[in-house]
Amino acid sequence: MKGIRIASRQGLVPLSTEYIASVDMWKPMAVGMWAWVLHRVTGIALVAYLLLHVSLMSISLLKGQPAFDSLLSTLMTSRPFQMLDLGLLAAVLIHGINGVRLIPFDLGIGVRRQKETFWGGMVIASLLFSWSALRVLPEIMK
Repeated sequence: MKGIRIASRQGLVPLSTEYIASVDMWKPMAVGMWAWVLHRVTGIALVAYLLLHVSLMSISLLKGQPAFDSLLSTLMTSRPFQMLDLGLLAAVLIHGINGVRLIPFDLGIGVRRQKETFWGGMVIASLLFSWSALRVLPEIMK
């Protein structure tokens, strides 16, 4: 058995190296691909935030109640931190709505409607983010 073989409907077939090396396959970048990239980037950002959040809270709790209270008051009154919270909200909305959009695809429903469902989800995320930002920004800018 020479070379790498992959499974296909026709059985094991040789892996085409032209397909792997082709840069042209990335040029069109359809909406489904952008949705995939956005989902991965927001997922990584949320995991990084979660790790940072848990480590900061744990370390401050280990130092005692005064250190924990001091950290919380510093973070909650910091304008840059509050703006980053808006970024966190955007990442949660995008990742969550895109995740819900993917559930029917896993069941084979609406696979041919990726463009419409992606843009519909992004409109919903944008509306929710805008509504939230309009309510929160006046408090941040005080």
